[in-house]
Amino acid sequence: METIVSLATPPGNSGVAVIRISGGKSKEILQKLIKENFNFNPRQMYLKKVYAGKVVDTCLVVYFKSPFSFTGEDVAEIQLHGGFLLAQTIIDECIKFGAIPASAGEFSKRAFLNGKLSLDQAEGIMDLINAETKLQAELGSKLLNGKLMEVVTNIANNLTDILAEIEAKLDYPEYEYTQTETTNVLTRLNEILQNLNSFLTTSANGLIIKNGVKVAITGAPNVGKSSLLNALTKTNKAIVTDIAGTTRDIVEGEYVYKGVMFRLFDTAGIRDNADKVEQIGIERALKTVEDADIVLKVFDINNNYQVQTNKPTITIANKSDTKTLTNKDITVSAKTGKNLEALKELIFTKTVGTNLDGNQLYLTNARHIDCIKRAINCLNEVVTIFNETSLDIISNLIKQAWHALCEITGQIGDEEIIDKIFAKFCLGK
Repeated sequence: METIVSLATPPGNSGVAVIRISGGKSKEILQKLIKENFNFNPRQMYLKKVYAGKVVDTCLVVYFKSPFSFTGEDVAEIQLHGGFLLAQTIIDECIKFGAIPASAGEFSKRAFLNGKLSLDQAEGIMDLINAETKLQAELGSKLLNGKLMEVVTNIANNLTDILAEIEAKLDYPEYEYTQTETTNVLTRLNEILQNLNSFLTTSANGLIIKNGVKVAITGAPNVGKSSLLNALTKTNKAIVTDIAGTTRDIVEGEYVYKGVMFRLFDTAGIRDNADKVEQIGIERALKTVEDADIVLKVFDINNNYQVQTNKPTITIANKSDTKTLTNKDITVSAKTGKNLEALKELIFTKTVGTNLDGNQLYLTNARHIDCIKRAINCLNEVVTIFNETSLDIISNLIKQAWHALCEITGQIGDEEIIDKIFAKFCLGK
């Protein structure tokens, strides 16, 4: 396999940059960069001059000998001063000495192929990198540290045990399950189903933790939608004036509440006599409502226009610092901050429902959820037809359930799917 090289830190100027090299030529390339036939002690940091033509930098370098590295291959890392041009110059030198540029996620993919990571652990790396909230980081950390792999492997092993018993019976066609044996197998299968279904019930909240909640703010012009977005996010992202129709396009903002990211979309005021440009904003507003998880319908004493939607909604009487409506779900003042925390709690209750437990393992990946659902469907069929069909059909269904679970960890997986997963990773990871 070719030796690969990439910048492992974000491009741009910084205090320190890290270049990562992985493959059989790693040590040789590192020796050429420092212009020494130096015998590195693995996993020990050295202060060395690194040469890239006429450019010389004093760097910290380290060598990891296979298989004791992130990728499972020989790996070298260079910590240099964080200039983008400097880093690229050294990378070009590595390529001159026999490395090739790494593709996105190639280091993690090699770690997976070399048995250093399961597929779900690799996905945990990206969840951890992309985390915007503490709860997202905690769940990414659980994936990376094998918590999901542990649960899935235990269930798959239980299925393997049941399958082994059934396969043994298939060698003796004249043998039939006794009632006691049938009850025992069905009890074990139902326990597995209970565990999988319990796991699946957390998936809705898991996806909310990972993706956040989309909140559309709607209403007539000049009811204080933009002021509400600014107040909830504690920013000045939306322009606020007394002129009706100021907001023509979607303005976005976000805040974190109880570990969940809430993504707000301030929309154009909706009214019947809008001009051509404003009408475009209204059409975008209605599309935003369609895509939202919850819709905030904002009113004041002068405007009671209501957007029609089947999505969960909260009716809000704004401008409580002046005379305001009382027949709404909640009364707030974006200007004074009155009841804004109560509004956040109401949004949370209507979308998430209950407080999320950082110690619990939630399913946050749509691929994992699909695998669990397929396993459940197969096992439900097994339980339903166990006494009415042949053991070879039962065996095949249990194998399908086992196969679906093993796709989560990558123990069994489609090469094209695996390639797509790692293609989403950043360079250098």
